[in-house]
Amino acid sequence: MTTAIATVQTIDYPALRADSRQARIIEQNLGDEPMRETDLVRVKTPLGGATKWQVEINGNQETCDEIVGLFVGEAKRGMLWPSEDPTEQRPVIITNDLLVGYRVSDDLGGIDPKALEKYRIGDRKYDWAALSTGPEFGYGGGKGSGKRVKESRIIALLREGDVWPMLVTVGPGSLASWMPFRKRLPCFHYEAVLGLKLEKAKGGSGQPYSMIVPRLAGTITEEQGEIARRLYTEPLKAMFSAIPGGAAAPVTSDDEE
Repeated sequence: MTTAIATVQTIDYPALRADSRQARIIEQNLGDEPMRETDLVRVKTPLGGATKWQVEINGNQETCDEIVGLFVGEAKRGMLWPSEDPTEQRPVIITNDLLVGYRVSDDLGGIDPKALEKYRIGDRKYDWAALSTGPEFGYGGGKGSGKRVKESRIIALLREGDVWPMLVTVGPGSLASWMPFRKRLPCFHYEAVLGLKLEKAKGGSGQPYSMIVPRLAGTITEEQGEIARRLYTEPLKAMFSAIPGGAAAPVTSDDEE
């Protein structure tokens, strides 16, 4: 049994230095405009248990085994879908805190309006905590499998050399590996450089899916972390906490159990 303590590599992000020209450009470009999810590249989890990422930025597509970037933001996300197969549909309710859900569509599909009304707590507002565990839509014994309710995390990663972070959805099938890892980070999340790989896994239905496997690739300095917090984490926090609704409401149905 070893008692050695693994050291974490310190990674330098030139764009986050105090005298960085890129940092000044970012602040100038944002101005007083809020950051929006539509401004950022979203990387989809591949289908069918594939183990390579497909990243498309400005019309250029690249394939990689791992996405490595600074963990500048995280959001909770829950959606109630009109059917158990959300493909090409719009969610009925979205929550960004897993406590209160907001109605974003009136197309209920196979949802019983009376069952949904049971959880309404205001004008187009719903008790997500109760709805997501209730017998009509909730997880029950097989959490996330075959249910209309899907919960996930959205993480924002800033790769070295990029100006804007990219968004990756950690779906239900990857939460079991993500959540313990997230809690054990040895630093503030905006100081942690993460690597995200994919492994082929099987869901409860026996169908293969791609499970996200995270690792801590290194950390940046406290000084660079403070710049990352100001430039990215705070605007992302405001963006993720905006009340869902309208055309800007994020819609994703990443293929995970």
